[in-house]
Amino acid sequence: MTRVRPIEAGDREAIRALVAGTGAFKPHEVDVAMELVEIALTRGGQDDYHPYVLVEGDGTVVAYACFGKNPMTKATFDLYWIATRADRMGKGYGRAILSFVEEEVRRRGGRLLVIETSSQESYGTQRLFYEKTGCTLAAQLPDYYDEGDDKLIYLKRIR
Repeated sequence: MTRVRPIEAGDREAIRALVAGTGAFKPHEVDVAMELVEIALTRGGQDDYHPYVLVEGDGTVVAYACFGKNPMTKATFDLYWIATRADRMGKGYGRAILSFVEEEVRRRGGRLLVIETSSQESYGTQRLFYEKTGCTLAAQLPDYYDEGDDKLIYLKRIR
């Protein structure tokens, strides 16, 4: 039995370990993920970042997602982070939390979810996940992150 819930202060280390444990993210990227967690936990009333965790029946945090509305748009949301614990990958938890995000975006009036990722080989699993879950590659910005490291932008239509 699993459920999705908003993050709580006690989730900080579990989220850090989960994001770092994927092996895809560099240490500074993990730090950025944690900055969004801190903002969400310490700035009451903020509406920029909406972080959630998927937990198993015993309370183990097994997936994490953070999304928010792009304030320059009418109904577009950005998926800032999505990750599943390495030892739980392939069990449907990523799909489950992404489905939750889609429902939340729809509930908040969203119609489009934008997902950015790297072209590096270490992100291959993530790109395959996006493609398998109905996201479409909309743009590729060459050498965006570094030479040979393109920014890939995926879109997911919310219906």
